[in-house]
Amino acid sequence: MVAVALFFQFFLLLLPQVCSLEFVHPGLMVTNANIELAKNQISAKKDPWLSSWNRLISLQCSNTPYTSSAVNTIYRGDWGTNNANVHLLWQDIAAAFNLALRWKISGDTQYADAAAKILVSWGETLQTLGGGDDKYLTAGLQGYELANAAELLRGYPPFAKNGLAIVTDMLLRVILPMNEKFLNHGEGSEHNVKHFFANWELCNVASAMAIGVLAENQTAWDFGIHYFKNGSGNGCIDNAITNIVQEPGTGNPLGQGQESGRDQGHSALGIQLLGVIGQQAWNQGVDLFSYNGSRILLGAEYFARYNLGNDVPFVPYTNGIVHFSEISSASRGNARPTWELLNNHYVVIKGLDAPWTAKYLNHSLEVFYGYEDGIGSRGGASGYFDGLGWGSLLYRSG
Repeated sequence: MVAVALFFQFFLLLLPQVCSLEFVHPGLMVTNANIELAKNQISAKKDPWLSSWNRLISLQCSNTPYTSSAVNTIYRGDWGTNNANVHLLWQDIAAAFNLALRWKISGDTQYADAAAKILVSWGETLQTLGGGDDKYLTAGLQGYELANAAELLRGYPPFAKNGLAIVTDMLLRVILPMNEKFLNHGEGSEHNVKHFFANWELCNVASAMAIGVLAENQTAWDFGIHYFKNGSGNGCIDNAITNIVQEPGTGNPLGQGQESGRDQGHSALGIQLLGVIGQQAWNQGVDLFSYNGSRILLGAEYFARYNLGNDVPFVPYTNGIVHFSEISSASRGNARPTWELLNNHYVVIKGLDAPWTAKYLNHSLEVFYGYEDGIGSRGGASGYFDGLGWGSLLYRSG
């Protein structure tokens, strides 16, 4: 046992240390500053905050009573069979996050109590994720979302005292090892380290980072940050945004996404997850938004220009498994709730020129009826639960 412990300590020393953090709480997708701005704008009855808030509180999953559907094992694969029960987790995460957000903004503890019951029930019950390789999508997408819901609620004393450790322990035992195994290419299907599309790895990077903050686990945090910068798979920013090309007419740089030749729905998910990674890091004092020439922004600008109906250059892509000779028009115009966040960071906070991102925000607001909605607000399809959303409520500057 002593030898094993010494080996583990040696292994930790080999991991690149990105920075030594004193973690900020709440400090993932939502900070106290986001909450205070939302409170003030709602009190002043200003839109889009008020309309977004009214939508949030109208949802069944944002109201009490709410009963958790926690189970021991979650399957994402085997679609069309009785094994595919991941929707239970999707729906409960939506409720936990929305109820926690409703508590933070309103101060009404009945919503905090309800959110805590959901999170603790999953913390006490969940033991296994299954469904073939699809289980790693659950570990990534639902991993970062669970950590965000718990992080948002950690300031509620009853949860901090009696629930936080239960949820954190489950994430460290069940989810984080899967994030790490997938990003370390431990599955046989990962013999080609670029086998899986970017969104698969990006969500696992987001999850490792989020669990690192929630658990105040420096090793998990460093692992996620280091992979984003230096990983060998498509969750590394240089592989997620494969090529820098020149915009027709202006010569401005644009970033071609790894899934651009696949379809625009999955490309949109990639941009959404890059926003999650950037925001989680930013709220801990690490600027990944500007990393490598603001490569996240270049990817957003490329996606936005093309999905608004304009042409973009395309560099033929292959990872040895798939081959794309042209950009895909499938799902063109797809909108996911991430553009308030991206526009606020790059245009408002940084003061950068991001014309296509700003235009795509306007396009998204038309799709979302004037404000970005959030998790649990648009039906039961899987894509509606890939992100937490509520960007107009949380990220629009006053």
